[in-house]
Amino acid sequence: MIQITKTLTGFMLCLPMISAFAQVPQLAKSWTGIYNDEQKISLFFKQNGTQLTGYSVLNGKTINFAGTVKENGQVKLKEQGSGNAVGTFNFQHQARTMEGSWQAANKNVKPKFFSLSPQQCRYAKEDGEFVASTRLLKDADLQVPLGQLQYMRNEIYARHGYAFSNKEWANMFANIEWYMPCYTNVENRLSSIEKENIKRIKLVEPYAKDVEWGR
Repeated sequence: MIQITKTLTGFMLCLPMISAFAQVPQLAKSWTGIYNDEQKISLFFKQNGTQLTGYSVLNGKTINFAGTVKENGQVKLKEQGSGNAVGTFNFQHQARTMEGSWQAANKNVKPKFFSLSPQQCRYAKEDGEFVASTRLLKDADLQVPLGQLQYMRNEIYARHGYAFSNKEWANMFANIEWYMPCYTNVENRLSSIEKENIKRIKLVEPYAKDVEWGR
């Protein structure tokens, strides 16, 4: 753009006008965070300029959305579908966080306020309390209370990013750093060792009892 100004001698002088344009932030492709103070939610993005498409993963379900990101980092995403679980996300994007809210299309459902951090889905094979993803379980490994057997079995699924539909287990893994809900089905991702260990745990569970350890 050219700006024309008049000099003191009456001649016209052409000077370049410098315009500054804010750039649209490039969002990370996947984000996760604590939702409703007890479960983890994950959002996955495809970005084309200011336009965003993607889906959320929560409670064993995925919901598609579409929206925009502005130069100032404001992100608005409208979920597709109907019902109490469908609404609109509004976030303020910064380098390593997105702070904002979810508001249901149904005004009778209270809004949720939370923050997200960028994180990628991964197979957390070496993480967790038990070794059920790295070697076959022996009888000594299975001589534990029922609650621990159930945790051991579900931890295998959690390592693969399984999004639990069972609220108790979703809450159980929500505060574990390596856990990120990514998939509603991980059966095809399980290793042969994990499949065999799940069978062994299920065989033992009917014979196990929870133990009250007292003080």
